[in-house]
Amino acid sequence: SQRSVSENVPFNRLYEVGPTYSQPIELGGKRRLRTEVADLGVSRAEAELADVLRQRMTEIKRAFYEAALARQALEIVIEQRSYFDDLVKFNQVRLEEGAISGSELLKVKLERVKFVSAVAQAQLAARQAGIKLLELLGETNLETPVTIGGELGSAPVVVHLASLKQKALSNRPDLQAAERGAALAERRIALEKARGIPDITPFAGYKRVGVDNTLLFGVTIPLRINNKNQGEIARAVADEKVAETEVALARNRVLAEVESAYRAYETARAQVGTFQRELLAQADESREMAQFAYREGATDLLPLLEAQRTRTDIRQQYLRTLFDYQVSILLLEAAIGGEIKP
Repeated sequence: SQRSVSENVPFNRLYEVGPTYSQPIELGGKRRLRTEVADLGVSRAEAELADVLRQRMTEIKRAFYEAALARQALEIVIEQRSYFDDLVKFNQVRLEEGAISGSELLKVKLERVKFVSAVAQAQLAARQAGIKLLELLGETNLETPVTIGGELGSAPVVVHLASLKQKALSNRPDLQAAERGAALAERRIALEKARGIPDITPFAGYKRVGVDNTLLFGVTIPLRINNKNQGEIARAVADEKVAETEVALARNRVLAEVESAYRAYETARAQVGTFQRELLAQADESREMAQFAYREGATDLLPLLEAQRTRTDIRQQYLRTLFDYQVSILLLEAAIGGEIKP
């Protein structure tokens, strides 16, 4: 006849207890590759942040130049208003002396009204430019008065296209981000291939079965017959191709931006020179001649008004040209990712 286990084995021989310690050992350099991937991810993120800051700084500098432009434009129209204030006073005396008619004085007053309106518009433009600058600077109190010092400069800078392109390829953070992304993709391929290599797990332990004690030693080795991480490897290879394409596109974009900014700088520099060599002096001379002839009674009011308008237009155009010149240097600096010194 058969007897049950409980009838033949004492209870203190029926339980099993014991601790076991195991430590996986990664093969294929997985730990090192994970560290490299993480470091490259951080490095790419830092380059992307630097590019955001580069673009933000360009916006702030441009807003500063716009505020300076608005302030100097306001100064021009204020000066013209003052000029016509003096001309009204002069003609008021001439009217009292009987040298001119009331209609001529009226024409001067009407011309002055145009500049009164222009001053109001220029003041608004200057205030709006200041508000925009405060916003970009992160100022919460947009009612803060903004005082822009200095003038829009025209000092030339020494630049060479080949040198600018080389600096851009070395300095531009968006290109650096793309290059680090490509390096990151390459390391991910190596990591995914390493993950296809099975790890081993040595273990040691102690087991007590009833009153018997046993020491355990061994190694666990997983068998991967059909799963060698082929899917993730293929995905990493595809990501690398995309990253390499992004590097090529970023490189071409950087070179194109440098080329475009350099041509804009050349054009603006030439226009500034034209105004300084010819137009400004000619406009001043034309106004002075017309003013002298009018005050001496040799001509009527119309030539003086035309000369004054022309001078005002030339000065405003020159001011805009100075702004374009400063912005062209700013865009060159943005294109190379660094400063250009005079």
